[in-house]
This record gives sequence, C-alpha cells and structure tokens, in this order.
Amino acid sequence: MKRVLGVVLVATLLWPVATTAAKADGKEIFLATCGNCHFLTRDPARRDDMVAPPIDMMAVHVRLATGGNRDAFVRRVMDYVRAPAPGKSVDAMAVERFGLMPAIGDTYPELTDADLKAVAEWMFDAHLQIQIPPGMGTGMGGGMGMGGGMGGGMGRGRPQ
Repeated sequence: MKRVLGVVLVATLLWPVATTAAKADGKEIFLATCGNCHFLTRDPARRDDMVAPPIDMMAVHVRLATGGNRDAFVRRVMDYVRAPAPGKSVDAMAVERFGLMPAIGDTYPELTDADLKAVAEWMFDAHLQIQIPPGMGTGMGGGMGMGGGMGGGMGRGRPQ
C-alpha cells in the first residue's frame, strides 16, 4: 500500500512539470518556422526585405476580423495556414503584394495541430496592444475595397 501511495504521490508531483514541458511555446515555434518569411514586427525600413507580411500586422487584421474573440482568432489562423485561400484572407493588400502563403503542411509537415494552436494563441496574446498605423486602412469591406462595410469581402479599406 505504501508503495502505491508513493507512486501516486510522485506522479502527482511530476504531472505539472511534464505537462508544462510538453506545452508548445508558440513564439519559439513561430521563430523556427513562420519567422523564416514573416518579420515579428512591421519595420518600414526593411520593407524591401519582406517576403510576407509582418506577423504583428497580420494579428491585428485577424483580431479585427474575429471581433477580438480569442477562440475565433485561433480557429481562423489555424484554418488559414492549413489551406490558404484568397477568400479566407483578412488582408487583400498582403495577398496582392506577396501572394498566398503555401499551406503550412507543405512547408513544415512536422507541425502538429498543437503547434499551430500554440502559434495562433501566442499571436493573439502577444499582439493585443498593436494597432494598425494611421494611413494603412482598416476596412473589411464588401469586396470593392471601400472598407467600413460588413460584407463578406475583405476589401482594402480606406486609409484612416
């Protein structure tokens, strides 16, 4: 009986350590994978070096498109990176400039759903205070790029 209690006690004490260690670190995963194309932050001085939109700006666009709901944000990011499509994009200007990203599984097949979720959660949490800079526009318009609308399109929006 003492032996069983000892095993249960050790398992109980080690469980939080094991689960914490097993939890993926979204920023680390981002830097090792997504960061090969996406800058962490918008840097106008490096505009010509960009091959994909900076992740801070993408986080703002997704947050706006999902009404600031963390679960909806995470689902939207995971859905998009698995199967990018113009209709899923939250930034038509980014698609116009850079094209669609490849499906994440084509580039990094080793990433699990838990990894993708960790990255999406980190994106949401780390960029809560980031705003779209003046003049960049915030519209999520009705498909004609006029912004301000509630339509299904992802228009460019008017600069504000």
